[in-house]
Amino acid sequence: MSQSNINFAQFYNELEKSLPNSTFAERRIWASVIIETEFELRELSRLLMAERKIASRFAWLLSDIAIQSPEALFRELPFLFKLKDKITHINFKTSFASYWLICGIPPENEGEAIDLLFHWLQSPKINVTTKSRALFSLFNLTQKYPELKNELKICLEDQMDKNTKDFEKRAKKMLQKLA
Repeated sequence: MSQSNINFAQFYNELEKSLPNSTFAERRIWASVIIETEFELRELSRLLMAERKIASRFAWLLSDIAIQSPEALFRELPFLFKLKDKITHINFKTSFASYWLICGIPPENEGEAIDLLFHWLQSPKINVTTKSRALFSLFNLTQKYPELKNELKICLEDQMDKNTKDFEKRAKKMLQKLA
C-alpha cells in the first residue's frame, strides 16, 4: 500500500485483516507508516479489543512503533495505560514492561508503574523477559528516585536463586551498579 494515498480506514482494515499472520518485517513497515502518516494510536488501539491474535500482534506493533519513535508511543502511553484493565483476552498489562523500558514512564503513571514493576519482578508467575525489563525500568527510575535503590536491592537479592542463570547475571550486575 502506497503511503502517499493511504487513508486511515483502509489502513485500519488492512491491519485488522493482516495482523494475525503478520511477520516482524511487516509490522516494522506498518510502524513506519503509522509514524510517518501520524495516524492516531488512540484510534488504532481499538485493535486491542479485536480477537486475541489481532490484539496480541497489535501490542507487538506498538513495541515496533516505540523502537522507531519512542516519543510517538510515549505521548499515548497514559491513554493506553488506562485501557490495560479492559483488555483481558491478552496479557496487555505486561506489555508495558517493554514500552516503559523503550520510551520511559510518563510522570502521571510512575506511581502505579513502580508498584507493577516491583510486582512483576517478584512474581513467580511472570516470565523472565518481563522480569528483566521490569528490572531495567526500575533501575532507570532509581536515577530519578534514589530512594528506590534499597528496595530494588532487597528485591534483587531475594530473586537471585528464583530465576534463570541469565537473569541472575543481570541481577548481579545491577546490584553492583546500585551499590
